[in-house]
Amino acid sequence: MSVTVFLSNTNIQIVVGTGATKATKVKNLVSVGVPSGAVLNGVVMDENALVAAIQECWKINKLPKSEVTLILNSPQLRASLIDMPIMPDKKTTEYVQRETKDGRLQKPVTAWYLQERNTKLKTQKVVAETADAQFIDTYVNIFAKAGIKLVDIHDGVSLAIGLLRGATRNKTVVYMILDGTSLVTIFFSKGQYFYHSTKRVFNQPGSSEFAKEIFGSVSEIRQFASAQKLEDSIEELQFAGLGDQQVSRLADDISDIDNTIKLSAVSCPSYVIIKNNPKQFPYFVYPVAGLAKLNPQKLDMMTANKKSADAFIKRRNALKFILPAVGIISVLLITFGALTGLGIYKQQQLSALNLENSNPVTVANAARYEEISEVIKNVGGKQGGVNLFRKYIDSYPIPDSTINKVISEAAQKYSVKVIFNSYDAGSGIFSITAESSEVEQINKFIADLMSMDNFERIDYTGYTSITDKSGNSGWQINVVCTLAARTSETDASKSGEEG
Repeated sequence: MSVTVFLSNTNIQIVVGTGATKATKVKNLVSVGVPSGAVLNGVVMDENALVAAIQECWKINKLPKSEVTLILNSPQLRASLIDMPIMPDKKTTEYVQRETKDGRLQKPVTAWYLQERNTKLKTQKVVAETADAQFIDTYVNIFAKAGIKLVDIHDGVSLAIGLLRGATRNKTVVYMILDGTSLVTIFFSKGQYFYHSTKRVFNQPGSSEFAKEIFGSVSEIRQFASAQKLEDSIEELQFAGLGDQQVSRLADDISDIDNTIKLSAVSCPSYVIIKNNPKQFPYFVYPVAGLAKLNPQKLDMMTANKKSADAFIKRRNALKFILPAVGIISVLLITFGALTGLGIYKQQQLSALNLENSNPVTVANAARYEEISEVIKNVGGKQGGVNLFRKYIDSYPIPDSTINKVISEAAQKYSVKVIFNSYDAGSGIFSITAESSEVEQINKFIADLMSMDNFERIDYTGYTSITDKSGNSGWQINVVCTLAARTSETDASKSGEEG
C-alpha cells in the first residue's frame, strides 16, 4: 500500500492506495489544514508547527508510515519535459543534468522519470525535476521527525499532466486546477500535451471578476495555439478544486463572456477507482496522480540526493590534501597584516570626520539641508511617477532585427535551419520553426536560446520527422519564444555610467 502527500499553502492532502499499470485504486482520502504561515509556496516557514500537524494527522487517521511520496508545487522544485534521443539510463542522467543546469543552485539535485518512448523515431520524453539539496533535506528531515520515511519527492503539475492525458480521449481539452489562490492551466491538443502555466488568482470564486480571470487564462491558451498553428478549437474546459455549485456558476459567467466555451467539473477518469466517493477526485488531483505507477526507468529524488551528497563529500575530502597547511597560514598572516593597516587608516579618517561634524558651520548647513530635502522629496515623488511610466514604455519588447540576428547566429552555430513564422504583440510571443538533420543539434540550439537575456521563456513541442527536396531525412520542431522586456533608456544610461 502506497501513500502520497500533497502539501500546499493551506492543506495537507493524503491518498492511500495502489498504482498499477492499468488502474489506480484509491482506498482512503484525507485532508487537513496546514497551520497558518507554516508553508509558503513550498518553502517551510515554521518547521515545528508543520511536524506537529503531520504527526497529529497520521495518529488520528492511522496512516502507514512507509512507502510515502511527497508531492509539491513550488518554484524551488523545477520540472520540465525534455525531448531527447533514446539513451541508456546513465547517459540519460548526464544528458538531463546538462539540460537542467542552473548556476543559481548551490547543490543541485536532479531526478527524472521516463514518460514515453518512440522506438520508431528513436526518441523519448523524460520529466526532469531539479531542486537544491537543502530544499530536499528540509522535507526529508521534517517527515523523519514525524516518524515517516519519504521514498520520493515529485512535482505535482507534471504528475497531473501524466494522469489526465489518458482522459482527453484525443480531444482538444483545457484542464484548470485551483489550489487556494494558485491556478494551474494544462492544454492538450488532440490528446497531446502542449503547454501549462501557473498563476495567482486575485478574486473569489463565484464573482464575475473571478470568471474574467479564468477567461484570461483561456485567451492565453488560444494565443499559444495560434502561434503553434494549432487550428482545433477548444472542445472542453474542465475545472478542478471547486464544488459543483461554484463550477455551475463559473460556467454561466464564462458563457456570458464567450458562449463557445463549455465548462464543467473534472470527472474522475475510468482508470482511477476511488472506493468511497469518486466526486472527491477534483479536490485530490495531485495526490491521486502521485499514486499512478511510473515507468521503472528513472532516477528517484532520494537516490539523486544521496549521490549528490556523496560527490560533495569526496570533493571536500580531496581539498584537504590539495591545500597544504603552510599555504593556509600564509594567507591568514597576509590577511591579518592587511586588516591591521586598514584599521589604522580608518581610525585616522574617523577622527577627521568627527572634527568636521562638530564645526558650527557644518551643523547649521545640516539643518538647512533637512529643510530643502523635504521640498525635493515632494517634487521627486511626482517626477518618479513620470520616470516609471517612461521606463514601462521603454521596456516594451520589440521584435527588431536584433532578435532575428541572435536567433540566426545561434542556429548557424549548430547548422540548424530557422524559419521565422509570426509575432504577437499582445503576448510577446515570437514563433519560429527549427530544422536539422540531427536532433542533438536542435537541442543545443534551443538550450542556447534559453540562456539568452532576450527571451523570458522558451517553449517547444515534440519533434517531427521531415524529408527535404534532395531526399535527406531530418527533424523539425516548433519553438515559441516569449520576448523579455527591453532595458529602458534610463537603465541603459545608468549601466553606462557605472561601467
